[in-house]
Amino acid sequence: MVDAGISFSVGLLIGGLSLMMGWGLLWFVVGAIGLARQTSGWPIFISSVSSTAIAGGAMAVVLWAVDAARLSSPALHAGLAGIPLALCVASTFRLQDGRRIGPAFVEGTRLMLQQLLGAHQEEGGCGHCHEQPVEQHPCHQKPCFEQACHETKPCEGKL
Repeated sequence: MVDAGISFSVGLLIGGLSLMMGWGLLWFVVGAIGLARQTSGWPIFISSVSSTAIAGGAMAVVLWAVDAARLSSPALHAGLAGIPLALCVASTFRLQDGRRIGPAFVEGTRLMLQQLLGAHQEEGGCGHCHEQPVEQHPCHQKPCFEQACHETKPCEGKL
């Protein structure tokens, strides 16, 4: 039983470090492109390199220290799925403003990518940067749970 617990813990550790390394590699590419385009600075690139190197080094040490027989353990494989499963469960919860965590995280990441890569700048941007956004009622922009909003400006249909 202790052996299965150790294997599960090692799987959680490897799963978390591999997720950290994958995220670091994503931002390494984004930072390198942003650095080449001069839309982002060195701190983003250095942060991505350091997080990728730290996670990769720690994962290499864990894989080196773990017995080869333990790597084929079902408990380790269950542990590998633990971190992604925890993130999927956490993404279903709501933030204080009523939005779900998962879609808000994806939207924030998308906006940060656009900002760092310079996709919506006038010089070589997307081509529709001159368009003005259409004003929408706050209840149609995101889920609204404030009673004062509905008392002063009733919504026709809730999203």
